[in-house]
Amino acid sequence: MKKLSDDLQELADHVADAEKKAAAAEHASKEKVEASIQKSKADAKARQESFKADVKKHQEATAIHWQELHEDYHQRVQQIKNKINTEKEAIEAKQATRRADDAEAYAKAAIDFAMMAIDDAEVAVLEAIDARVYAESLPQK
Repeated sequence: MKKLSDDLQELADHVADAEKKAAAAEHASKEKVEASIQKSKADAKARQESFKADVKKHQEATAIHWQELHEDYHQRVQQIKNKINTEKEAIEAKQATRRADDAEAYAKAAIDFAMMAIDDAEVAVLEAIDARVYAESLPQK
């Protein structure tokens, strides 16, 4: 299993890449911006498909449906924190391992969720830049 720090680094790299694409799009031709939008959409779709496949693969902690993940997020995090605080000294090694596995799987799912949100933001920024370029290219009345 990948370390969570690696997943967070991948998320940070993805944000930096989205920032670079947005900055480059502000000075690029309409064709390049449109190509960048299409590539970003394809990358986002591929990442979403990969996430869906991963959810099916890990039936226990990550087999939570997309909507359940979003709705259940705060409740599950609070439950994990409460159990850790109240049972810290009484937890057996097997239970602690299972709880840690669940927490790590949930953190991975939350990182994947954030990654997809960044994909959506990236596409939205590029489409906004494209719309602005188009609007500014029209004759002003």
